[in-house]
Amino acid sequence: MRRLILGILLMSCGVPPALAQSITTESYPKFEVFGGYLDSGEFPYNVFHFGQGITLESDFGTHHGLEASLIRNLNRYFGLKGDFSAHFHHDHGSGSVNVCLQAPCSAITLTADLNPKLFNFLGGPEIKKRNHTRFTPFAHALLGVAHTTATFKVAGPAINLSVKTSETGFAMAFGGGLDLHLTRRFSFRTSLDYNPKWVGRDENGLRQSQNDLRLSVGVLFH
Repeated sequence: MRRLILGILLMSCGVPPALAQSITTESYPKFEVFGGYLDSGEFPYNVFHFGQGITLESDFGTHHGLEASLIRNLNRYFGLKGDFSAHFHHDHGSGSVNVCLQAPCSAITLTADLNPKLFNFLGGPEIKKRNHTRFTPFAHALLGVAHTTATFKVAGPAINLSVKTSETGFAMAFGGGLDLHLTRRFSFRTSLDYNPKWVGRDENGLRQSQNDLRLSVGVLFH
């Protein structure tokens, strides 16, 4: 009888670890949310055509940007991902011009601001290799659109001008990264992908492609 009782106790003690191991191995978060900092390579030049004979050469953004994504995991290894990223740029300048509305001519100071912005709206599959370590590699293939806007403003005593242009084109992102599990709810995520976009114009007004590498780091909530 003592041996039987002892055997039952030993079996009872062994159930929780086995159950916990099973849950850890087979469970996965249904949703994951990422937010972080984005760094891209050099943007190629772009000629902004505002109409009214106004064309300016600049680019769509600095190295710095933001990225956010939502992943719906369908199983331990496969999920659907929606991804948004944004880049902002600002050029500012000032100068003096001679205005001759009536004699004598007078010099006035004008300030000019150019504010281009570029946004990616992408979606597609994300594949993860979940394992028993803190490191989870993943890969994604995303398709969608890139949307750009640019505003040019000139201000001064004799003139105030504000014009805007925008366009939308096809975009993609192919790459992957690594999640480092910090706690049950948080992971540190880093990723690198190739992000071609068909937006922007050359000096002849023809559509061109923007081919960038995106490096992002941030926090994954799960």
